[in-house]
Amino acid sequence: MNSYSNKNNKTVCIEILLYLPMMALIGFIVLALIFSLSANADTIDIPHFSEGSLGKHTQYFREREGKISLADARQQFLKTPVSQGSSNSISLGIDVDPVWMTFTINNTSTVSEAYRLSVETPWIDYIDTWLIKEGEVIQQIIGGDAYAFEQRPMQYRFYAFEHEFSPGGTQVIMRVDTKGPMALPVQFSSVDKAISRDIANGYQYGALYGIMIALALYNLVLFVFIRQREYGLYGLYLLGFVLNSLSYTGQLHTIITADFGVYFQDWLDIFLMITYSVAGLHFARALLKTKEYSPKLDRFVIRTTLYIPLGMLVGFVFNHLFFSMILAFLLNTSFVLLFIAMGLKALYAKKPFAIIFIFSSVTAAFCITISTLAVAGFLVPYNDYTFKAIEVGMALEAILLASILARQFRIAQMDKLIAEKYAGTDPLTQLNNRRGFQELTNPIWQNIIREQREASIAIIDIDSFKNVNDTHGHNTGDVVLKKVAETIAGTSRQGDISARWGGEEFIVFLPETSQEHALVQAERIRKAIDAIEFNDMKNALSLTASIGVSGTVTSQFNDVPLSTKTFDKMLKSADRALYIAKKNGKNQVKSVI
Repeated sequence: MNSYSNKNNKTVCIEILLYLPMMALIGFIVLALIFSLSANADTIDIPHFSEGSLGKHTQYFREREGKISLADARQQFLKTPVSQGSSNSISLGIDVDPVWMTFTINNTSTVSEAYRLSVETPWIDYIDTWLIKEGEVIQQIIGGDAYAFEQRPMQYRFYAFEHEFSPGGTQVIMRVDTKGPMALPVQFSSVDKAISRDIANGYQYGALYGIMIALALYNLVLFVFIRQREYGLYGLYLLGFVLNSLSYTGQLHTIITADFGVYFQDWLDIFLMITYSVAGLHFARALLKTKEYSPKLDRFVIRTTLYIPLGMLVGFVFNHLFFSMILAFLLNTSFVLLFIAMGLKALYAKKPFAIIFIFSSVTAAFCITISTLAVAGFLVPYNDYTFKAIEVGMALEAILLASILARQFRIAQMDKLIAEKYAGTDPLTQLNNRRGFQELTNPIWQNIIREQREASIAIIDIDSFKNVNDTHGHNTGDVVLKKVAETIAGTSRQGDISARWGGEEFIVFLPETSQEHALVQAERIRKAIDAIEFNDMKNALSLTASIGVSGTVTSQFNDVPLSTKTFDKMLKSADRALYIAKKNGKNQVKSVI
């Protein structure tokens, strides 16, 4: 019954994780369909229209039968049926025929209005724009990522230009040609609005990238010190995503301004895309340890992260961008699905953090889907929020994954502390063992050497302990050792360090204590041991101990500066004193003078 209940609970958790993002996506789609029902015109009236996307105002057709001239395009817009944009972004697929687009800007005021037009997809290869007024071309603006950054109409991450539109109508005709995804979110804004939007974008990207870079660097530093590969792979995963985002948003190419070829940005985008995907999948393997409980899935992930990049390299060697681009999108799609699959496998294997991992993966997948649908112009409206959903999703995923790593690190540190504690602790008496005693006394002793202060050592031996084992048994012998250890610890002063030295021998280090005062403290310990009662024993048991004491100020150490060797001499002197106490009748405290 309990196992059935647990299974149902687990199923409910998974369903909640999977269905919540789906319901949110459905909400986006419903809103988008509502917006799509409104009538669309191909004329934009300014200054009433201050900013927005022009997809729904745009007519377009594909150049299917070879390159045509501007005059031919104008005739085709007038005489033949053309398509009307139905969403904020026109998206037609990868490696498609060039597209001609047109819309009209109608300035209803009596003065010229300054506006910026931009195509906010930075990987578009060639964009030619003609501004036509009263049937005459008044300006042609050429650009695209095929041109070196300095040769573009604006020093900007997208194809963009600014123009003062005079009163009356101005027809805008654009020809777009690219090998990459033909996603065309045309943004039209007054110059003031465009500048404000740039500033807002700068703050938003700065916050997102700042979070991810900080997390990446922190985990890379952890990897350097603790050498656990999941921390290094997580850091590379985040840095790879940041670089990829900087590339496909065009920001990286404001720095890399040299013209490395027409399709340089396309190649860089897709290789940075798979870089973070490969690092992310191997990070998930290392974090969830999939090899232990799902070897087939683990091998599939390894092969996916090996064969697809090799295929892309082959495409690069033969200059086949479309082939490599398809493989890159295939790997990115696999990346999202495999993340969720590994999380589900980890959940069924009852691995810690599996639910958080699944939730972070589904969140990222949901946001990636929103961005993809928005740029593709399918169902989800294109705007600043839907376009940046992928960065927001990845940032949320990064924070959730970082919480997993932080908790894992905390558990590892606690395990390490526990291991260190037990490595220096006697398991029977819970006092320090020799290792623990040396680790605790060494720094104190070094300080005593520097300041030439006093210190003493007392070695304690239970009298006739062999008889206890022989008469009462080893279990009773263990009880005696525990009782003596408790008595020594309870009688010792604050700052004294006690330990089980071996067998029935114990040791106490007394810092800042002369040999004379150490003898007094040792006598207190001897009397406390002598007073131990064993009321639950069937046979009467009395217990005594002999103690040897040695301090830094004795005749043999006079006029000799303290050093590391002094400690060993004190141990030998205390051992000799213990021998004398035993020889003289036991149950007494002695020192060597």
